[in-house]
Amino acid sequence: MAKELPSLMKLKSALYSSTYRSFVEQITNLEPNTLTDQVDCAANCHTKGCHLLCHDDVIGTRKVSYIIYLTDPDTAWTDEDGGRLELYDNFDEEKDDNDDDDNDDDDNKKGKSDKDEAIISNNGRKVPGVIPCKTILPTFNSLAYFVVTPGVSFHSVQEVFCDRPRLSIQGWYHAKEAPSDIENATLNRLKSTAKGEDTEGSFMPLRQIVDNGNEKKAAAAAAAASSKDDDESLTPSDKSYLAKFLNPTYLQDKYIDEIRECFENESSVQLRHFFNEEWSSKVKSATSLMDENDKLGKDHRRPSSSSVEYDVGVCDKWIPVGPAHKQRFLEYVGDDDDDVDDSVA
Repeated sequence: MAKELPSLMKLKSALYSSTYRSFVEQITNLEPNTLTDQVDCAANCHTKGCHLLCHDDVIGTRKVSYIIYLTDPDTAWTDEDGGRLELYDNFDEEKDDNDDDDNDDDDNKKGKSDKDEAIISNNGRKVPGVIPCKTILPTFNSLAYFVVTPGVSFHSVQEVFCDRPRLSIQGWYHAKEAPSDIENATLNRLKSTAKGEDTEGSFMPLRQIVDNGNEKKAAAAAAAASSKDDDESLTPSDKSYLAKFLNPTYLQDKYIDEIRECFENESSVQLRHFFNEEWSSKVKSATSLMDENDKLGKDHRRPSSSSVEYDVGVCDKWIPVGPAHKQRFLEYVGDDDDDVDDSVA
């Protein structure tokens, strides 16, 4: 390999050298001799559609992460190409002292609508913001690095939009020991679920959630509803109401039983043509109109800066929900004035 790829081997030797490790310690404000001679190095090639979800890189004794970008030097990489390194602020999870323990899960599962606020929970750990606080283009011959810290070094890779490869050399410098708070690493937290998890919470119908703005009352109503017999069948009144929106096939007892059996056996079920034709048309029309207003879709070629506009679609009725290392989506938060019979918000 040294004969076939001499420049690569020179780069490897430099990255692995004690001199360069000392330099890395200096620029990351680490104590001398923090890093050992254990160094990881690999090539990554992200092609069109590739991305990485939010995580903190904490595994074992990893201490410093580095990425050297080797994108095409003859064609500058732009915002329109995507593939940015996305960095996140981190925040302490906090317990709302005004809530009792029984309501922590429901009251605290939502992400703040402001990108600079944290998910509120009751375990004192850290979580990332809903959207990145900074993004970095993978410019040729540039180096990105950061100290790997449990629950702090949150980052992700934006989807690559272009046909050119996002090539890089990436790896980690290691310390002598794993961090003492490694249990706060995203990998460990995703493997476990505990009371107070920020993505937990029982389903509450929208009108209960917004019941006069009284979240306590809404939570109590949801708890009361969940205590009923789980196998209770839909009443004729229920079916009559749902028939306004749903494909009538899904309201027949035969198919309800088949769907239940499929879900019990497979843990998932796909319901095609779920809405009836009227509501399917309304939903399609409403979403297409919003895409048109936001200049999204194949018929629009947005300006290059648009690839880092993370607030597209956010408004007073649609708010972003996090934390980003577990989930990120827009949630509808309408009000009692919304007339579900006549429109789609």
